[in-house]
Amino acid sequence: MMLFLESLYSAISAIRANATRSFLTSLAIIIGTASVIAMIAIGEGAQSALNDEIDDLGGRVLSVYASQRKRSGVTYGSNPLTIKDAESLQNDKKIDWKISPSIEGSRQIKFGSNNMSAGISGHWTNYFDIQGYKITSGRNFSDNENLARKRVAVIGSKIPQELKTSKSQMLNKDLLIGGVPYKVIGILESEGSSGWRSPDDNIYIPLLTASDRLYGRKTVNSIGVSISNKQNIEEAMVAIEQVLRRQHDIGPGVDNDFRINDYSQFSDLRRQATGIFTALIAGIAGISLLVGGIGVMNIMLVSVTERTREIGLRKALGATHKAIMMQFIVEAMLLCLLGGIVGVILGSGMFYLFAMWQDWIFTIPFSAILGSVTFSACVGLFFGIWPARKAAQLEPAVALRYE
Repeated sequence: MMLFLESLYSAISAIRANATRSFLTSLAIIIGTASVIAMIAIGEGAQSALNDEIDDLGGRVLSVYASQRKRSGVTYGSNPLTIKDAESLQNDKKIDWKISPSIEGSRQIKFGSNNMSAGISGHWTNYFDIQGYKITSGRNFSDNENLARKRVAVIGSKIPQELKTSKSQMLNKDLLIGGVPYKVIGILESEGSSGWRSPDDNIYIPLLTASDRLYGRKTVNSIGVSISNKQNIEEAMVAIEQVLRRQHDIGPGVDNDFRINDYSQFSDLRRQATGIFTALIAGIAGISLLVGGIGVMNIMLVSVTERTREIGLRKALGATHKAIMMQFIVEAMLLCLLGGIVGVILGSGMFYLFAMWQDWIFTIPFSAILGSVTFSACVGLFFGIWPARKAAQLEPAVALRYE
């Protein structure tokens, strides 16, 4: 312990005596550690923000569509999805999910003297919550209005603009859909495009109104199944398959006449891309730390050369091989450790500014801080061994005569 303390004091004195050179030597360590901290923190923040966005959308949404029925690869018919299929899923309580069937189509709409063709879709009342859509003006249609087949509608934010009017003029007024009046009871907040669809250009009516009064069919285009982020996606897909196979009376050996799409896979891909990007930057920063370690080794070799007479004097006075090695290893480790600590502070400051700009919560994983500082110290240990061995192997008589 006494030997370590003496080596530590000697290392501090040597670093203070050559402060500028010590700072420049550890600069690569500082930059590398700061990069590791900043990028890991940004990656964690991006992932957390992405999870919050998914939660705002109501969790993960599976979409069920009808498809061809096959046996041994041969198509022999189809069985469309119906409202009863959605009700069967709704009544199954094995998994905590939310079901939202959709009937979709298009009709000519008219308001005042202006008209246009628009997508008209029928839904249950929970559709907007599942999709994460917000109604800024008016209200959503109720379950009673759905059961009573009321002619009410919630319109997308761009519909008033397309009909050359304003939102306030359309709210609580009649909109003609296929020549039949529907009362506009709500207007959505602008949501932007979602793939090939834009909810801003769509009109939403109760499911049974669309089924019985507008389209005259019990079949649905799709069934949305929303599950929480904690729910296992594979288990949910198996449960959907079991319910619909039973509902469609599909026997063993017969392929499904429906397909299940997991659109949350795109969120997973984004999450994976963020992780890969973070790992890539951390790898580059790790290389910077190794380069910094090489710089530390070179400076320590120079230091050994400059202090040859000092080393010779210490060995002549009885300093052991171990004591000389300890002196230079501790100095190299301290140099890298200080660089790592400064890098952590700098990287944390960089992420703090970025978090304020992005309105993220400022959190840095403790494991990242501990790992970065530990790795910096290990770099110093690894690259300090060679200069330390070179110093320890000097012969006292030769070292004392060194000019």
